[in-house]
Amino acid sequence: MLLRKTLFGFLGIILAGGMIAFAQQPQKTPTAPDGTLDRNRLERLERRRELLDRNQGMRGHRGMGRPGMGGGRGRLLRELNLTEEQRQQSRAIMRRRLEATKSQREELFKLREKRIADTFTAEDEARAKALRQEIRASMEGVRAEMEGILTAEQRAKLEQLKAERKARIEQRMKERQERLDNTPR
Repeated sequence: MLLRKTLFGFLGIILAGGMIAFAQQPQKTPTAPDGTLDRNRLERLERRRELLDRNQGMRGHRGMGRPGMGGGRGRLLRELNLTEEQRQQSRAIMRRRLEATKSQREELFKLREKRIADTFTAEDEARAKALRQEIRASMEGVRAEMEGILTAEQRAKLEQLKAERKARIEQRMKERQERLDNTPR
C-alpha cells in the first residue's frame, strides 16, 4: 500500500513538473519571425474566403451570427410558408445584395487581415466602420424588398413573429439581469 502511494506521489510530481515546463515554453505567434502574417493562417483565411465566394455567402454566413440565436430572419421567412416563386425572388434579392456588396466585404476582409497582422491604423478602423454601415444600409434595403414580395397575410404573420421574438429576447434579458442582481458580491 505504501509503495502504491509513493508511486502515485512520484507520478504526480513528475506530471506537475512536466506541465509547468510545457507551460513555460514560448507560445507560437500568428506571425512569422520577420513580422509577416503566418503563411498557414493566411492560407486558411484564403480557403475560407473562397468557400464563401463559391457559396455566394448564403450557406457560409448561417453560423456567423451570435450563437444560439436560431437562424434569425431566415427562420422567420421559413415559417411564412413562401411559395416557390417567392423563394426564387428572395434568392434573387439576396444574390443581388451579395453581388452589390462584394467589394465592401472583400475590403473588410483585407482590413481584418491587417488587424490580425497588427498593421491596423485609425484610418483603417474608420474605413471598416464606414464599410459596415454601407453593408448594413444595403441589408435594410433587402429587408424592404423582401417584405415587398410577401402577401398581406404573410406580412401580418411576419410582424407577429417579430413581436414574439422581441418578447422572448426581452424576457431573456430580464432573466439575465435578475440572475446578475441575485449573484453575491
